[in-house]
Amino acid sequence: MEYKLSDPLFLKKLIKEFSIENKNVCVAVSGGLDSMVLLNLLLYISFNFNITLSVAHCNFLLRNKESNEDEDFVRNFCVKKNISYHIKRFNTFDFSKKKKLSIQMAARKLRYNWFEELLEIYSYEYIALGHHFNDSIETFFINMMRGTGIKGLLGIPIKNKKFIRPLSDFTKKEILYYAKIKNIKWRLDSSNKEYKYLRNKIRLITSTFSNSFYKGVKKSMEYLYKENLFIEIEVEKINKEITVEKKNNPFLWKIECKKIKNLQPLSFYLFKLFFPYGFSNIENLKHLIHAQSGKQLISKKYRIIKNRNYWILIENHFFDKNNKGYLIQDIKFGNLKYLPIDIKFIINPPTTTNTIKKEENTKNMSFIDFDKIKFPLELRTWKKGDYFFPLNMKGKKKLSKYYKEKKFSLLEKKQIWLLINGNGYIILVIGNRLDDRFKVTKKTKKILGIKI
Repeated sequence: MEYKLSDPLFLKKLIKEFSIENKNVCVAVSGGLDSMVLLNLLLYISFNFNITLSVAHCNFLLRNKESNEDEDFVRNFCVKKNISYHIKRFNTFDFSKKKKLSIQMAARKLRYNWFEELLEIYSYEYIALGHHFNDSIETFFINMMRGTGIKGLLGIPIKNKKFIRPLSDFTKKEILYYAKIKNIKWRLDSSNKEYKYLRNKIRLITSTFSNSFYKGVKKSMEYLYKENLFIEIEVEKINKEITVEKKNNPFLWKIECKKIKNLQPLSFYLFKLFFPYGFSNIENLKHLIHAQSGKQLISKKYRIIKNRNYWILIENHFFDKNNKGYLIQDIKFGNLKYLPIDIKFIINPPTTTNTIKKEENTKNMSFIDFDKIKFPLELRTWKKGDYFFPLNMKGKKKLSKYYKEKKFSLLEKKQIWLLINGNGYIILVIGNRLDDRFKVTKKTKKILGIKI
């Protein structure tokens, strides 16, 4: 067999794939073969390329004495080589039960959450992981058995943000051979022999295959990568074609329904476009195309709202934020900076009665009878059952009916703020309509100007 893993080839790969010179790199080290080979390789080149190395070791407390011996092994190696290190113990069993996850998924979540913390606290440029080509093959088969698209067949990415996998092109046999000729010590993980785990079963089967198998799979993955890249480019083109408006703060994506409906194959495009936002039920997305205005789908972080001939995709926390009420305990002359909108209160603004009548219901300025105000005032968005007495109209009107007449979408309703009196009455639908009960009359002694 041709063994490709060598110091020069590893160095060439690092330079080609990652800009690792003069970087602070934290290596995830379990104590097993793969991570110990990775650590030794990085140590070998660190002096010439000014790489500052640290080590992170997770003790999941799953194998009793063996887990603690792994921890001691990694610690002793770091002390001997004068490498700074981080060690953290996790109560993985309790976490898996609490989150209703498998042990493997729980350990993965705990591990990566901690790595993210280390990146932030210690400003590491990279976390280096010991995944190799066999790991990608196992992931290929696991995803295929569960049902996946091309992206799921690409194995484990070589680089994902600040996580790098320098051994990703090398097989387990190549890594083992390198460890033996370099006399690298490592720990054996007995759980790798437990075939209750699907990954271990696949590992057992694929380990018996010849070199031609690995070469063939690697070539197939290269083809799949190129095909996936082509698909991603095409999906991005469609993304732009269906987009009416897109902004980041708050996140909002306005999409034309007619253009979505005409996409072929529809199911494929719906999945590619909206799965990243947590929408995986394609039938629900299809139904939303033809649904009446106001209908919505909600994922963990986002929601899609049908608004006439458009979809509005927005973050859920936008609704949570706008459901919050803001109390105004007293009038402060100037801007109230803690409020979500720029609002200014002015006592007896310089104006005439004629000007007041003309401007009392403009979008930017309203005038009310100050003596009818009761503190604290509240600034909030609408709630079910809200009503007010629209200026110069007889009788009350439900706010929901008023919004419907104005043809406001659900999103627009959540962006309209109400100024509420201390007795619960709506004073002003900001930017829209004053309540008739608070208007300025001939009997008004003090005027409160509200400027937006």
